[in-house]
Amino acid sequence: MIPSIKIHIGTIMIKKIFDNERQYLNFFFDKVDIQKMEELLEILKECKGALVLSGVGKSGLIAKKIAATMTSTNTRALFLSPVNALHGDIGIVSPEDIFIFLSKTGESDELLTLIPSLRNKKVKLIAVVSNVNSRLAKACDIVVHLPLEKEICPFDIAPTTSTTIQMIFGDVMAIALMQARNFTIDEFAINHPAGRIGKRIILKVRDLMIRGKEIPFCKKEDL
Repeated sequence: MIPSIKIHIGTIMIKKIFDNERQYLNFFFDKVDIQKMEELLEILKECKGALVLSGVGKSGLIAKKIAATMTSTNTRALFLSPVNALHGDIGIVSPEDIFIFLSKTGESDELLTLIPSLRNKKVKLIAVVSNVNSRLAKACDIVVHLPLEKEICPFDIAPTTSTTIQMIFGDVMAIALMQARNFTIDEFAINHPAGRIGKRIILKVRDLMIRGKEIPFCKKEDL
């Protein structure tokens, strides 16, 4: 008798979602304009001020993470909430900064409302979007296209694949800037004095060892 094989429906569903995500990410990697990314790297590298990142909703969370990664790898960066920016925080932005908008659709009113005030400050504006025909893309100086086939959400609505490729973009830019500026492991240690990263790099044996005449000894005949 052939034993019955039971395959849980959840296993099939999960595999299909993973396969879809792989397909959509491959679409991104196949379509992304590497030359455009290299041109962007040169612009970011020459920035005399800070890289100011902003976004709404899930894109805002990704923008915050990218800013944190850049800061820890020696690129001056910060996240600016578009709502708070409209209520005074835009004062931190200077003409030497570069303002980077992260948005899937490029149609978020909160971001578009910032444009006139940033123009008054003579700040270079970059739109990182998946919709190159959006109002945000048309309003900015530079447009970076993140090719998106669709979200893994069955309704193609919930930000999933779109935020993943935003994160990939941010990580690549952060590491590219890190390497372009010859950021060393010693400099990395200075920026991470606490936690496992810092301990792995800067903690020495001499920081823990007991020295002097008070070192306890135990002889083989001692109880």
